[in-house]
Amino acid sequence: MSKEEVGFSLIQIFSYWLSNIFHHQMFFQDAVYSIMRREKHYRSLIDKIVLTGLLILLISSNPAPKKHKMESIPIYKEGFIDADKLKFHYLDWGGSGPPLILLHGLGDSPYIFEGIAESLQNNFRIIACSKRWHGKSEAVDSIFDMETLAGDLKILLDSMSIEKANLLGWSMGGSEITEFAIRYPERTDKLIYLEAGYDLSDEAFRTILKNIPVSPFPDKVDLYSLDAYRSWYHKFWFGDIEWNHILESNLVASTSINSDGSVMTRPNDRISKSFLESIMSYHRDYKKIQAPALAIFTNTFFYPPNDEKVTIDFYDTLEKNVIDPWRQHSINRIKSELRNVQVKFMPAGTHVSFIFLSKDSLIESINSFLLQD
Repeated sequence: MSKEEVGFSLIQIFSYWLSNIFHHQMFFQDAVYSIMRREKHYRSLIDKIVLTGLLILLISSNPAPKKHKMESIPIYKEGFIDADKLKFHYLDWGGSGPPLILLHGLGDSPYIFEGIAESLQNNFRIIACSKRWHGKSEAVDSIFDMETLAGDLKILLDSMSIEKANLLGWSMGGSEITEFAIRYPERTDKLIYLEAGYDLSDEAFRTILKNIPVSPFPDKVDLYSLDAYRSWYHKFWFGDIEWNHILESNLVASTSINSDGSVMTRPNDRISKSFLESIMSYHRDYKKIQAPALAIFTNTFFYPPNDEKVTIDFYDTLEKNVIDPWRQHSINRIKSELRNVQVKFMPAGTHVSFIFLSKDSLIESINSFLLQD
């Protein structure tokens, strides 16, 4: 085989490979073939220049696809409620049944409920809102006490002409639904404590925050870019599951990107810590609640953020010596102080990942509780 024939074969292969990458196979190959089939093959200086130009043009005009672009077709209506010093964001999945309001935890957004909402909307009208300073909600003041948050929830119900609703609170959302049920019993149907049956004013919670080896707040390196923050968020909170479009939607709604590409979380660290201080100062008075309640727990609170033996052993010890006793204490208190309560354990997952790993059991438990007379 001559040098010209070898060169022609190599460029055929190269052109086919590039054309597949850039989705211009017919145009690119035809252009190359028209050059190569000439009598003097590619030895002409003009042909070489044209071929090189084609390569550069195609490469420069076809940027690499962006990573983590996970799109799904939304099946909810998105809206805002303008109130005094508050712009309240919500998602409404519709549904023909009784209303069920979903309240997320600290640092999250209503998008985290996408999977749950879609599975429940056949029996209920599902609405999830962004609490003040979270997601797309905006507030003028920095007031985070439970009375204010319960008042925000009332604004949501009033604005949507909902007289009475079932309330589901996840994590710190359990304190909000507790306060709302105490202040507005006539507006409260049933309560669901979604891994939210812990009173965060308990000393055990302070012990956990003081002893976990990795901070629950990202540092400067973690906020260097959206990819860096995504990596930290995934490892710290959802390391036991694959990344998915729900987590991506929640991540995007809970961040904003600065001009230099770095990330600012919503809420930022200052507001998150103020929220946390407010929650930890709120002692739940379950005895004042009249509504029936369902308390859903997991058997594990954390998933180790790395696979180092020292980290795994530490988290195992923390679960055994602090979290397990706190969980049992919380269950005993709920059973003794709430008038009508059911307690359910999910078969898999942590404080956060169970909504994915135990989704079927979760949906079944919620339906069974809310649909019973």
